[in-house]
Amino acid sequence: MLEINKIKVTSDVIKALFHYIGHGDDKRFPADVPKIQKTFYNLSITPSISEVFKGFIFDKSKSYPRSKTVSFALDRLQLSDLLACRNPELDQFEISKSLAEDTKIEGLFTSKENKLLKKGAEMFFEQVRA
Repeated sequence: MLEINKIKVTSDVIKALFHYIGHGDDKRFPADVPKIQKTFYNLSITPSISEVFKGFIFDKSKSYPRSKTVSFALDRLQLSDLLACRNPELDQFEISKSLAEDTKIEGLFTSKENKLLKKGAEMFFEQVRA
């Protein structure tokens, strides 16, 4: 029988990246959606990790590359209180402890995919904070 919670969707890639970022000491990054979208686009075209971004489609006809998947994931994570702006200026996303500790996310991906996601998390965090 198929286990429903073992099915992954494209937006789970973003959730997994944030999960791995949540393992670090600093769990905050700028709540700059255009920069976040552009960073995910850059990751999707980076040969060493692009494999985990196969299902992402970016509209490059706007002022910055946009993906409905990225928008959907950001919205869902915020609605679930797994990602929130808690600082006084409300300009920093913070990854919740529950997202950082949710090991079920890792079970959605193969060992190879998890390694790529960890690498992608490091790259995302570095690029979005630059």
